[in-house]
Amino acid sequence: MEGPTVRVTVDGKQFAVGQERFHFRGVTYGTFAPRDEDGARFPAHDQIKRDLSAMVEAGFTVVRTYTAPPDDLLELAAEFDLKVLAGVFWPDWRYQLGAARSSLRRVAREARAEVTAQAQRLAGHEEVLGIALGNEVPADVLRWYGEGRVARVLDELTDVVRDAAPETLVTYANYPTAEYLPLPSLDFLTFNVFLEREHDLRRYLTRLHHLAGDRPLVLGELGRHVDDDRAGERRQADLIDAQLRVALDRGVAGTCIFSWTDEWQVGEVPVTDWRFGLTTADREPRPALEVCRQWNERTVRDLPCRWPSMTVVICAYNAAATIGECLVHTRALDYPRLEVLVVDDGSSDDTVAIAERLCADDPRMRVLRAPHQGLAGARNTGWQSSSGELIVYLDADAYPTPEWPYYLALGLDGPEVGGVGGPNLPPPRATIAAERVARAPGGPVHVLLADDRAEHIPGANMAFWRVVLEEVGGFDEVYTAAGDDVDLCWKVLDRDWEIAFHPAALVWHHRRGTARAYFKQQRGYGRSESLVARRHPDRFTSLGTARWHGRIYDSFAPSLLRQRVYRGMYGAAAYQSVYGGGGHALDIAHQVGVPLAVASLTLLPLAYFLPALAVLPSLGLALLLGLFVHDARAVRPPRSMSRRSWGFRCGVALLHLAQPVVRTRARWKENRLSRRQPPAYAGLTGPVQRLRGRGGVLLLPEDRPRAQFAADLVGDLRRAGFAVAVPSGWEDHDATLVGSGLVLGELVTSSHPVGCVQVRVRQRLRGHRATAVVCIGVAGSFLHPWLPIAVAAAAAVDVGRGLRRTRTLVRLVVEEAAR
Repeated sequence: MEGPTVRVTVDGKQFAVGQERFHFRGVTYGTFAPRDEDGARFPAHDQIKRDLSAMVEAGFTVVRTYTAPPDDLLELAAEFDLKVLAGVFWPDWRYQLGAARSSLRRVAREARAEVTAQAQRLAGHEEVLGIALGNEVPADVLRWYGEGRVARVLDELTDVVRDAAPETLVTYANYPTAEYLPLPSLDFLTFNVFLEREHDLRRYLTRLHHLAGDRPLVLGELGRHVDDDRAGERRQADLIDAQLRVALDRGVAGTCIFSWTDEWQVGEVPVTDWRFGLTTADREPRPALEVCRQWNERTVRDLPCRWPSMTVVICAYNAAATIGECLVHTRALDYPRLEVLVVDDGSSDDTVAIAERLCADDPRMRVLRAPHQGLAGARNTGWQSSSGELIVYLDADAYPTPEWPYYLALGLDGPEVGGVGGPNLPPPRATIAAERVARAPGGPVHVLLADDRAEHIPGANMAFWRVVLEEVGGFDEVYTAAGDDVDLCWKVLDRDWEIAFHPAALVWHHRRGTARAYFKQQRGYGRSESLVARRHPDRFTSLGTARWHGRIYDSFAPSLLRQRVYRGMYGAAAYQSVYGGGGHALDIAHQVGVPLAVASLTLLPLAYFLPALAVLPSLGLALLLGLFVHDARAVRPPRSMSRRSWGFRCGVALLHLAQPVVRTRARWKENRLSRRQPPAYAGLTGPVQRLRGRGGVLLLPEDRPRAQFAADLVGDLRRAGFAVAVPSGWEDHDATLVGSGLVLGELVTSSHPVGCVQVRVRQRLRGHRATAVVCIGVAGSFLHPWLPIAVAAAAAVDVGRGLRRTRTLVRLVVEEAAR
């Protein structure tokens, strides 16, 4: 049974051996009574050989040990082509009394010595999949010593393994009670989970995927104790059957059944009251072993599911550099009833030639040529020309993983779900510049309302039912480069559909390879954001930033949220969960404070004539320096790079500061241009009469219900460049218009007298802002007597502009629309 052994590597959220997917099907082994010959806590050589042979016969590919495997086990694993997840035991903090620093240093010193020795010994063994640095340090121990101190030691041990055995993967076996332990340096996340209800397990595995981020998730232990009654073995088999089905459905990269046998010893005491084994202590198989044998042969393709017909739409514009890679991986998908449409959006390079060559011999694939119309138009062309029930969008600079379409389909888990998406990660072996961009803000991220429900999914990896696209009218073709995915998601949610998220539906998406290309992308996003804000003003703040109801999720960019942990009364909660808390002020400091701070620096030359003006630039510079230091410290460098890579950290921090400035400037510029362009109107009809001396009231003939008239007028005002917010229904007006920073207008319509509609705008100051201006003027008087005058003059200009916009321009819009 000899076979070649090759290193297992991480491939996104799965594992691979060479170019092939490695299916991690594991079982735990031990611990046993110490052997006489070497003291290793494993059976004799012949028993190990019989056990490993039976494991391979049952389809297992990985054996997990809790202590370092002896040489004969490694040799037998290589002989049977079985991978080993090797545990390394060292007396951790649970064995210590007190909290003396000397004892803590001793634990860390002894751990480094043991991990170094075992990593050096295991380094040359390709059958070793990875090293597990420990197993379930109890939550109350973490509370006693502090999770930060424990995490630092585990991070140091990770570096020890990478130095001694750089090709060996590293993990640590955690459990739900200590899920908050932060270990971003591990190669994959391992959790021991014993949930028996399918619904609870499904939800928790989805949550663990988010904790894993861009790494594989492995269940280090799962299974069930065999009860004393006759039906106990059947209940064990049924539960393991359900657990393995849910794990496959949720995209878990690997599972380890606990355990191979009932023979088990902890310390010097045999354990007899727990019977988790797939075999008895005498190696008699239980029904659960046959269940494992069946699931070990299956992949996600074998799940009992009706796979909907699917059309993958790839929109390409001058994408010759990446379209080949995209199509090579897409045509390799084995999903049933799959159609692939490449929509060329008027490319002037070799995009079409490359696409036609790769699609020529595959009847599932077609190339559609279209004149250049922009991204949203190309996406509409795609779904309108498709035949699938599910329309899936993939960017031309992205490519899918083999399981991608299956997990998208599995994400559509209810009749209320209209769309689904998944994560997009930069491909492995990206350049240093691309790694920096991947950790910069403003990238293609998803916004989650819950672990499996989204408010926004990026266009590089999203799917919608055809009927949903028909219902919302597809993509708004005003978006030529970006923003169409945000607009579509909000339209879908407004129709009471839900958008699902499957954390294992992964695509590789190339980030911009240079800072220059990144800033060009951010300028495009800023312009698109301005368009989105005009169509969804109720979803944007007065500062121009999106008002997300969910949490922005990114596998690379550091979260601005402070970590809070629910520990339960007296620290006894079974699931001590991580929650986000705060962070809003820091987010505003970046998105609003940074542009203002940069603008304040322009006052420095004037400080030569008026020294008091140096206060604002000084405060702005202090803010920029403080944010730079914070951002540099928060960066997570690639796991292949030292955590002290301060050059890399500083480069990312600079992108964090530059991005809000670039994006804000582009948004402001787009807003200015939109006001100069002639708007397209919905078509209010009939002559407009201006009632002089009647408070600026406009009178029109009533040719439709007043509510419809008001809705059409709101649409016209938005297309004219007004930020219009529709009220909740409790107010006494139809809409609120943002005239300027200090002035709001309240649009009111009335269907009287009979056959007429009257339109007026009530104007008012924005009270909190007016108060702030007064306070600034008063405070400024202590710096210089001219500052209150300057503030008053600026406020007067703003109020005048607001009054003009909310009355005169509204009248012009109504009159133009009625022509």
